[in-house]
Amino acid sequence: MTVTLKDIAEHLNVSKMTVSRVLNNKSSDFITEATRQRVQEAARVMGYAPNRAAQALATGQTRRIAFLSPSMGSRFFQEVANRFHQILLNDKYEIISGELDRQAADSTHPGGLSRMGLDGVLIYGGRLGSFVEYKGPVVNMGPHCSEVFDAVNVDLYPASRQAVEWLFETGAKRVAHILPPSAQNDWDDRYRAYREVSRERDKNPEYIQPPDWSRAAARNTIQEYVKTHGCPDGLFCANDDLAIGAYRGLRDMGIRVPDQVRLIGCDGIEDTEYLDPPMSTIVQPLEEMCKNAWEFLKRRLKKGNLPRQRMTCEAQLILREQ
Repeated sequence: MTVTLKDIAEHLNVSKMTVSRVLNNKSSDFITEATRQRVQEAARVMGYAPNRAAQALATGQTRRIAFLSPSMGSRFFQEVANRFHQILLNDKYEIISGELDRQAADSTHPGGLSRMGLDGVLIYGGRLGSFVEYKGPVVNMGPHCSEVFDAVNVDLYPASRQAVEWLFETGAKRVAHILPPSAQNDWDDRYRAYREVSRERDKNPEYIQPPDWSRAAARNTIQEYVKTHGCPDGLFCANDDLAIGAYRGLRDMGIRVPDQVRLIGCDGIEDTEYLDPPMSTIVQPLEEMCKNAWEFLKRRLKKGNLPRQRMTCEAQLILREQ
């Protein structure tokens, strides 16, 4: 049997309006803290579940947010989605995760965001031109954010320079950069930092190019590269999945990490701490990024005509035992 606001009101001998205001987190000078706690406890004990459709009709909001990333197969984006899930759950919002390339912004597409009843969208990275058509609020986050939307930018450049310099300073003669061809652009902080440090040290840039960002692609590509070109003694990887794939590929060939090859990843996923030995990586400040992106979106939901909100977080190089 479905428990309604009326059932809770009759059980507590209070008005249905009082119950509604408490359970919808609306403030009122006429509702005491004791009454608020009684309503919340009664709703919990009686098994009340809000009717989202009714709430949307009454408030104009669904309390549903989408998080979109380039790939939910990436361990890093899974960690971002999980962090948002925890943050939004505290504010009683539902979060739906999806992939940018598979999700259309327009209302004519069967999977279009405009048809999903969303209050807003959080997006990590991606090409966001099509999202200009989406009428709801959008917050972009990542290393190269759109100028069109509110944004939490992540600056990877300083830590990337430190990573490449550290590889050279600890004795590497050949430092190669593992990244897919699609990321070989000046807008990519990692690519730009690697290229500039290499040139400053009169080293020819050496690129190892897996077809995508996966561990399997990196594992196969590093093995083919070593067979053809020999093995670099330093590897700067554009993300941790590539770094872990390269690590496995080298170990399969009997090449010791870090004795023969020093390796640094990027993103700071938890897996890097549990390798033997633990892997050095550039850590993106997820807690700070996700918290601020959600605050930006909440402000935009309350007041749509705010000036553009923007901030920059800086990634940090973490050197572990190697």
